Amino acid sequence: MRDPEDLKLKAEIDEIMKSVDSIMTKVETVMPPKQEEAQPPAEGGTIS
Repeated sequence: MRDPEDLKLKAEIDEIMKSVDSIMTKVETVMPPKQEEAQPPAEGGTIS
C-alpha cells in the first residue's frame, strides 16, 4: 500500500469507520441491545 492513491483511500476509509463507530455508540446509548435478540433462543422455542 505504498501508492499515494491507496494511502488516500485508506485514510478515507479510516475516517468513515470512525464515524460509524461514533454513530453506533450513540445508537447503543439510546437503544441498548436486547438480550433476546443478542442470544439464540434456548431449547428451540415453539415455531409453527
